[in-house]
Amino acid sequence: MATEINTSVGQEMNITHRRNDSFELQVSVTDSSVSPITSFDLSNAQSGANPYPTAGIMPVYQGKMTIKKRGTQHEAVNIYSYYWRDSHGNNIIPTLIQTGNYFGEKVGGTHADGAGNQDYLYSGIYMLDSVGTSADENIYIKAPSIYMSFDPGEYVYDLQIRRKDVYSSSDVGAVYTTWLFGTFTLIEDVTQV
Repeated sequence: MATEINTSVGQEMNITHRRNDSFELQVSVTDSSVSPITSFDLSNAQSGANPYPTAGIMPVYQGKMTIKKRGTQHEAVNIYSYYWRDSHGNNIIPTLIQTGNYFGEKVGGTHADGAGNQDYLYSGIYMLDSVGTSADENIYIKAPSIYMSFDPGEYVYDLQIRRKDVYSSSDVGAVYTTWLFGTFTLIEDVTQV
């Protein structure tokens, strides 16, 4: 008798987007592994020392969305939460030979230099407004139009979530799970920015 186990919790969601338009996506998430179905508390902070006390909490949940050309290893753009792997990086606009990275804008709310933002309006991936008290919580994924300026065509993407409950300077204890995946079709635009 064959036994089959599928450990993938990722949900397939195909996206079509217009080149040079700002990207905005809101996704509602629930934890169906518990009864009754409840939300993930995406607002929790890691326990232990926070190396960035002036930049807000070090969140338990962090996210990264990668869009890459189908059938290749070339990543067109990565969109990040304020922290990814407990650190942050610089925004880089995508080109034909360079992968784009978007952490958010350095305006409003709590931020650190070049790091992005923990504010809904300016972050790349925003999860910090969630309080875990309703049936579902929202993740907001945004990128300005200039980060959606790569060549039109068929891409694939996924949204990977990193969960780490206790802060340490290494990745020990981190669990990575893909929550969303699918095709990302970038269609040609007419009006140029």
